[in-house]
Amino acid sequence: MSNETLERQISLTPEVVKSKLQIALTRVEKTIQSLHDREATLVYNEDCLIEIKEFIEDVNGAERLVDNERKILKEPSLIEGRNVDAGAKIVSTELAAIKQKANTHYQKLCMEVERKRMEAEAEKQRVATIRGYMDNFKIEYSVKISDAKTSKELVDIERRINLETGNSNRYQELLPEFKTLCEPIRSLLTAQKNKVRELEELEITAREAAETGNDEVYLEVQDKKEALEAQIAETRVSVQETATTQAQTTTTQAEVVLTVVPKGGRSTWKWNMVDEKAATKRGWTQTIPNKEKIDEYLKQKREDGIEEEFVEGGVHFFIQKTY
Repeated sequence: MSNETLERQISLTPEVVKSKLQIALTRVEKTIQSLHDREATLVYNEDCLIEIKEFIEDVNGAERLVDNERKILKEPSLIEGRNVDAGAKIVSTELAAIKQKANTHYQKLCMEVERKRMEAEAEKQRVATIRGYMDNFKIEYSVKISDAKTSKELVDIERRINLETGNSNRYQELLPEFKTLCEPIRSLLTAQKNKVRELEELEITAREAAETGNDEVYLEVQDKKEALEAQIAETRVSVQETATTQAQTTTTQAEVVLTVVPKGGRSTWKWNMVDEKAATKRGWTQTIPNKEKIDEYLKQKREDGIEEEFVEGGVHFFIQKTY
């Protein structure tokens, strides 16, 4: 901005502008005071309509003069302002283009980082779910083994464990690990099955000895049964302890190091219309008159000689008269 421009803007205070406009009105003999005086002498009745109308036209002329003078006084500043805006727009456009190029790549990279983070989170949840299946199965079947009373029940449980440790759909890449974790329980199950079978055979022998009255064999069998029952009870506890201990031992996954998006971004809620009728029911739409088309229609009607107000297409057309 030149010194001349700055001095001009500083010199054009409201008081200076007022003075210049008053001088312009004085030249055409329409000062504010003279108009005040003329208005004070007006007689407002029907006989004076022409005089009143002429006075209003004189005031209109004064207003037009003031508006024209205002535009003349503003014009240099307006030109300079437009030049400032145009120059700033050129530089701003160049800066925006530079930023847009970098920002496009930046947003793409950040979206990729977020995608990887979400994938990693989903993978972590998937593995946690599979491990949950593994722990639940081992605990559930350790209870079934403990509750089993016959070798047939234990054989059925063993078959179920064999089927489960072959379920690749459920345990996916963790199936080998699942099989390994089930080995201690499977080993205890096998031992328990053999002991229960032995106990069942001793019970048969004890029953036969009781039926034949062979007290010596009966007492010997009872001693063996007591020892076996103690071992079976101990195995029941071991099976449940093994399953519980495995469930409490967290298997850590390999840590995936992800890029961290720099702070400073923001999340902004957006919306787009997907069901205009539903939105209209909620009062979320609005109707805006198409002024151009309505005016075009009214022009045609006037050319056709319409003289009275009318309603057409939901629009009321009427004459508003001023004097």
